Amino acid sequence: MEFFDLFNVPMFFMDYIINLIIKPDIQNIYDYCNVALSCYLFAALVTLGVYLILLVFGGIGLNKLAKKQGLKHRWMAFLPFFNTYYAGKLAGETQFFGQKMKRVGLYAMISEILYVALQLFVFAAVIISFFPEYLTLVVENGELKGEPNDSMPAWVQPAITYGSLVAYLLWFFVIVFFCVLYVSFFRKYYARGPILLAFLSAVLPFRGFTIFAVRNNAPVDYNDYIRRRTQAYMRGNGYNQPPYGPYGPGNSGYGSGGPQNGPDPFEGFGGPSGGNYGASGGSSSGSSSSPSSDDDPFSEFGDDNK
Repeated sequence: MEFFDLFNVPMFFMDYIINLIIKPDIQNIYDYCNVALSCYLFAALVTLGVYLILLVFGGIGLNKLAKKQGLKHRWMAFLPFFNTYYAGKLAGETQFFGQKMKRVGLYAMISEILYVALQLFVFAAVIISFFPEYLTLVVENGELKGEPNDSMPAWVQPAITYGSLVAYLLWFFVIVFFCVLYVSFFRKYYARGPILLAFLSAVLPFRGFTIFAVRNNAPVDYNDYIRRRTQAYMRGNGYNQPPYGPYGPGNSGYGSGGPQNGPDPFEGFGGPSGGNYGASGGSSSGSSSSPSSDDDPFSEFGDDNK
């Protein structure tokens, strides 16, 4: 599948290349078709080289992971389509909208085969559509274009139009299965960041490099990993303290029931320091008589009994 994802990049710029770089050398429809087909061939060869590099890197990564797990038939890691199925075996049981899927690798492989077969059919129709006997060279807004003539086979244009549409729909299903597969795969072999690597593997054509990058990782239980990370976070932020934190009962803090031996916070207000207080608010060591006028904050108002 990566081949066509990569191949679409140079093809997107093909018309610009023809009209901006090679246009002065085009004299007739044969020159135009030769240039267009040469661009297709060059892009296909470059894309094939990049795809083979990705295939080898991904195969090495899958092979090493499978060897650690003791899986057989590791040769499948280096073959197109089979490497998708083999990644599913390494991923194990997956979840799809809360439902368990045991063969997501098989489903992803089948959808990938259908998508690639349809893309090859469309690609062949595009090549046929550039045969010079089927085109007429025209100039529109200063750009060269090959317009189909009456000699064009009737099935070619519908095959390109509707085949591309169906291929796009198949691509959607492929992406869904690939996302389910590689999220589970990288949860097992790269639990710290499975979503990013799954995106690079399923949506973007870099799964060869991402699988190679985790080839030395040991498989982990993702749920257990998340639970341990959560517990470590809670311990680090004090969530495991007793109720009410360090000031709860039995921690010699406020409300512990015992006397406080620290400094008196009201010492500057002239209150008695040291000793224990009686129920009446005075010192237990003092007399029970009324306080002196110096200590009475209302003494200036006089005594009503006098």
